[in-house]
Amino acid sequence: MGTLIYGRSTEFEFDDRTLEHIRVVVTLKLRKQESFFLTWTYDGIRKNGSMALWISPGIPLGFEFSGGDPGPLSREWIDALMSTSYGSRGLVVIPERAVRGRRDP
Repeated sequence: MGTLIYGRSTEFEFDDRTLEHIRVVVTLKLRKQESFFLTWTYDGIRKNGSMALWISPGIPLGFEFSGGDPGPLSREWIDALMSTSYGSRGLVVIPERAVRGRRDP
């Protein structure tokens, strides 16, 4: 499991492969000085729900990876994540399996 560190001390866990793809998209957007929400759903032991963080160039972010090589990046997944980032919910973390083999008309 990897960790997204938001601000100076708030941490959120993602699997390393997902976190690496989030990092790529966040980096692309912040390089363009774009602010946006990062949104995801979760299933917890005590509760289920969703989380949205405001991401902007002035907020410190860290990405900590726990495992080895997460494998090659998926251009298809990066494109799908980037596409969601322009909607009202911002960058929505969707699973890789939801975009694998998908073709836009």
